[in-house]
Amino acid sequence: MKKITLLASAMFAQTLSHAAPIEQRNLSTPTATAAPAQQSNQLWDLRQTVGQLQNQIRDLRGQIEEQNNQIEQMENDLKNRYTDLDQRLELLNQKVDANEASTLGELDGTPAENALPEDSTTPSDQSSDAQAPLTDKEAYNLAYDAYQNGGAASAIPQMENFIQQHPTSAYVSNAYYWLGEFNLSLTPPNFNQAKDNFEIVAGNYPTSSKAPASLLRLSEMAKNVDQDIPRAREYYLKLIQNYDASEEARRARTEIDL
Repeated sequence: MKKITLLASAMFAQTLSHAAPIEQRNLSTPTATAAPAQQSNQLWDLRQTVGQLQNQIRDLRGQIEEQNNQIEQMENDLKNRYTDLDQRLELLNQKVDANEASTLGELDGTPAENALPEDSTTPSDQSSDAQAPLTDKEAYNLAYDAYQNGGAASAIPQMENFIQQHPTSAYVSNAYYWLGEFNLSLTPPNFNQAKDNFEIVAGNYPTSSKAPASLLRLSEMAKNVDQDIPRAREYYLKLIQNYDASEEARRARTEIDL
């Protein structure tokens, strides 16, 4: 009996020695339940960052749109200034030519144009001069001044009237060119009429100083208005080939990507 008791005690002790150790945890260590809360905070931070980026993108788009409007306004201003400067240079060249002709006439003894003899300055003659019809130069300048004072709609009929009254004038090619520009300045622009006028200059007056500018305008309208790239390329190549040294050819190379 004593042996049985001792044997049972030994077996019980052996069982305790092989039992699994009890897991010990540190109460200060976070449990697995903290992981979802941390992920939620990260998602919230990410959403905040995305919202800030979206606001920045909207601000940048607004700035870009404002800058585009400013650039467009500057381009229009430059176009108007270029048109005005071109006209002023044209008038200055005309005045220089007239002065040279007058000087040559004085040197060779020929009376200057429109000069009156000393014995013909009577009041009746002065009245007659005041009612004399306009010269082609005066009519041309008057039509262009109408654009400066009243805009394209006012200048177009006067420029057309100048062409009808002075079809052989040296200013006719310029008049057709400005008719094209006037039609582009209308609201909305009359592209078809503008193209017709530029075509007349480029086709009928190839030696005119306005021929390269007309080809440039035709190429621009074919590309940007009609979306006719082959036609735009034709005008472009004609401009480069026939007027390679012109300012319009240089502009075409840099501004028209064909």
